Amino acid sequence: MIRLTAILAALALFPTAAAAQGIDINSAATIGANAMGEQVRAFPAGRDNSPKAVLARLNRLCASDRPSDKQSCEQAWRAINQAHAKLQARRAAEAAADQGVTN
Repeated sequence: MIRLTAILAALALFPTAAAAQGIDINSAATIGANAMGEQVRAFPAGRDNSPKAVLARLNRLCASDRPSDKQSCEQAWRAINQAHAKLQARRAAEAAADQGVTN
């Protein structure tokens, strides 16, 4: 009797589960996976990540006419410029500390 009840419950839930899987809802996980997929497409981990190779890929990305590529290009250059500014500020702070100048 317990087996029959379990089988009937499973059969009753099966169409609901199948219907739930067929519904295409953009969950946070799906959106995150899609965003990560775009990053991996633009900058795959298996590629040569030397500065020359990265700049060559970035130049190709920036030369593209696709709006999404233009946006990715702008974001990449913004990140590069921010990192460079932080590096320059850190170097200036280290140079000032070496000379004994403090704020």
